[in-house]
Amino acid sequence: MRNRGMVVALTLALLCLSFNSVGAQDKPIELRFASWVSAVHGHHTGVIVPWVKMIEEKSGGRLKITVYPGSTLGKPADHYDMVKDGIADMAFTSPGYTPGRFPLITAAELPLGLFKSSRGGSLAVMSIFDKYFKNEFKDVKVLWIWVHPPGHFHLAKKQVKVLEDLAGLKIRAATPTLTTMVKMLGATPVSIPAPDTYTALERGTVDGTIFPWEAISSFKLADVLKHHVSSGLYVSPLFTFMNQKKYDGLPADLRKIIDELSGPWGAEFNGKVWDQNEFVGIDAIKKAGATIYTLPAEERQRWAAKLKPIEEEWVKSMEAKGLPGRQLLNDLREAIKKYDP
Repeated sequence: MRNRGMVVALTLALLCLSFNSVGAQDKPIELRFASWVSAVHGHHTGVIVPWVKMIEEKSGGRLKITVYPGSTLGKPADHYDMVKDGIADMAFTSPGYTPGRFPLITAAELPLGLFKSSRGGSLAVMSIFDKYFKNEFKDVKVLWIWVHPPGHFHLAKKQVKVLEDLAGLKIRAATPTLTTMVKMLGATPVSIPAPDTYTALERGTVDGTIFPWEAISSFKLADVLKHHVSSGLYVSPLFTFMNQKKYDGLPADLRKIIDELSGPWGAEFNGKVWDQNEFVGIDAIKKAGATIYTLPAEERQRWAAKLKPIEEEWVKSMEAKGLPGRQLLNDLREAIKKYDP
């Protein structure tokens, strides 16, 4: 009887252990994705949400990613450290929100006037990531890097057709490179995060902003902007990333799923969505009855000539730090020719 009781007890213990093991296996690994754009922004609806769904489906539900939009977990400038420190597991941000921290990637911000699309530009920058940028982001696992489509000037009240029309205007510019660009074109830069642009325009804190077309729709700016200047002189880099320890702690097959939906694939997927969203922004402008003025080639050359010194100063500043500024710029130009001709 004693032996039979021991067998029954042992069987029950093994059953409980088995059930607990199955329960543990069935429980998904939960990840937190921090985002500073709203739930109606084109990047949220077109990139983040579909990407999260793909990850969850390919993992068979073993990975569950909860997105926290609208700066729920922190301000735009905080997102890198939030992920590095484990407050969030994933995020995306612009290197320009933390000036001086990622010096080499600012090459993509230079007003080169060479980028034509988000897809091609993103693949170009991603192609030289390992060679030039990987070490700058060593505290996190970069999933992919991308650039938004070429940006343009957007004005609340005054129409701008020539360089001189910018004189005295206050223009929102979020990064040091864009601040310098606005200054050299004769306007006054005002540093404001992208989500605060609507309020700044509405209150007259700024007279205009620089953005790709998609931002007019994504940030609901159509009703506070009346004039738009198609100029396409710059892009800004952004990147999607993950806490390194969290990534390293995942089973190998789950890391593989994330890898397959990252890198060049992620850059191209992201870029295609942003290129498509450009048409949504232009439609919003047309529906609002605003004007779109395209700079003639000669006038655009005048603007580009004004901005040319920024490039040389950037090279000098990089090489003064022992960084390969000129070689990077040469390689970036070649990558743009290949991926974004």
